[in-house]
Amino acid sequence: MKPTSAQMLRHLVRRFGLLVLLTLLGAIAGGAYGALKTPTYVAQAYVVVTGQPGEPATAVNFAQAFGRIVTTGPVADKAAAALGSSEDLKQVTTSTSPDTPVIEITATGTAARHTAAVANAVAQALVDVGNGRTNQTRVTLSVLAPASVPAAPSAPKPPLELAVGAAAGLLLGGLTVLAGVGRSSTPEPAPDRRIPMPPAMSGPAAMYGPGPAATHALPYYPQTQFYGETHTGERIVGRAVVLPREVR
Repeated sequence: MKPTSAQMLRHLVRRFGLLVLLTLLGAIAGGAYGALKTPTYVAQAYVVVTGQPGEPATAVNFAQAFGRIVTTGPVADKAAAALGSSEDLKQVTTSTSPDTPVIEITATGTAARHTAAVANAVAQALVDVGNGRTNQTRVTLSVLAPASVPAAPSAPKPPLELAVGAAAGLLLGGLTVLAGVGRSSTPEPAPDRRIPMPPAMSGPAAMYGPGPAATHALPYYPQTQFYGETHTGERIVGRAVVLPREVR
């Protein structure tokens, strides 16, 4: 009998209902995380190091050196004085390039305008400290590009969080369904069909195996020629040959 649409639907729901449920729960959890998490903003400022004419390698080397001291020492002290606190400097990172004399200053925060102000304060503090040592370093620093106020947060991103949550729920549901199918399809152990061994035997039966009962013995042959010898009164019982006497 061909199954009806309702029966097929019930079968699909019973088999894949948990998979769909976990996928939906994962998507809901990801969407809630993206909606409730505090937004994070990123602002970047750039400082360029200029060396003496004919000494491009010197500018690159000093750019890497200045990039290592942005968040410590006199640069950090000057930036903290401009901002009124040093707490914001914990979210400042720098990076340099081995090919160009440019220092990238990145500030991260929960307020867009304040994050840009932190990046610009650190960049200006670095320029002031670096130019105060021009006589020793023979290089000058300047702000190449100030940080602008970010228009949108860098994280979280609700569509991405929603997709990640749904994918996690789908993976968990798939593993659960596979585990259930594996348990239901495990074959039961086959029944023991081994034939019990007969009891121990002795005599000719131990050599030739058990023969038929005595009532099934072959007919009596009064005289039989066997391997060139004549035997009288020979009787074959089962697989054993009984010779009562030998006639020469």
